[in-house]
Amino acid sequence: MLSGCASLPAGPDPDGDRLALQRALAGQDCAAAQEAVDGLARHDPPGDGLARARLETAFLCLVSDMLDPAYEQSRRFIQAFPAHPDLDYGFYLRAMARYGSWKALHAEGEMPPEPRQDIALARESFILFRELVQRFPDSRYRDEVAAYLMALREGMAAAEIRQARSQLAQGDPRQALARAEYVREHFGGTQALAGALAVMVEAHEALGQSDAAGRARRQLEIRFPDSLTP
Repeated sequence: MLSGCASLPAGPDPDGDRLALQRALAGQDCAAAQEAVDGLARHDPPGDGLARARLETAFLCLVSDMLDPAYEQSRRFIQAFPAHPDLDYGFYLRAMARYGSWKALHAEGEMPPEPRQDIALARESFILFRELVQRFPDSRYRDEVAAYLMALREGMAAAEIRQARSQLAQGDPRQALARAEYVREHFGGTQALAGALAVMVEAHEALGQSDAAGRARRQLEIRFPDSLTP
C-alpha cells in the first residue's frame, strides 16, 4: 500500500512511521494509525502512498466508531489530493463519518437529542452527501447515498417538530407555528408532516385563530386520521 512513497530526508524516521502504520492498520488501532500517517505527512511529499494511507486510516477509524478522526483524515485527504482518482471515496468517507456521528445521537435506549444539535448535525451530513452526488454523478457510491439522504430528511423534520413542541410548552405558539409551517413546506413527504399539522392546530388555538386551527385540523383528519386522539 505504501510502496509509492518517495525517498526520505534525514531527521525523522519515515520507515518507522510506515512500519507503525502497517501495524496499526493490521491491529485495527485508529489512534496509532492517525499518529503514524500524520508522521508520514510531515516528511513525505504528497503522493499516492500518503493518499492511500489517509484513506485506509479514515476507513479504519470509521469502522472503529471513532468518527471525528475518520472525518479529519478524509478531510485532509480531500484537501491534499483534489485530483486523486479515488477522491469520491474520500468524500464518501467524510460524509459517512458525519452521518455516523448523527446516528450516534439516536442510539437505542438514549433520550432524544437536543433538537438544535440534532438538526445541525443532520444538515451537515445531508450537505456532505449531496456534495458527493453533485460532484461525482457517476460515483459507485451514489446509489447508497439516497437511503442516507432520506433518513436525514426524516430526522431533520422530526427534530424540528420536537423543537416546535418545546416552544409550545414554553408558551411561544408563534415560533412553534412558524416551525411547523416550515416542516409542512420543506418536509411534506416525511412522516413528520402529521406532527407538523398537529402543532399547527394547537398553535392556532393558543393564538385564538379558530378558523386557521379548524383548517389545519381538517387537513390532519383527512391525511392522518389515526393521529387524532378521541
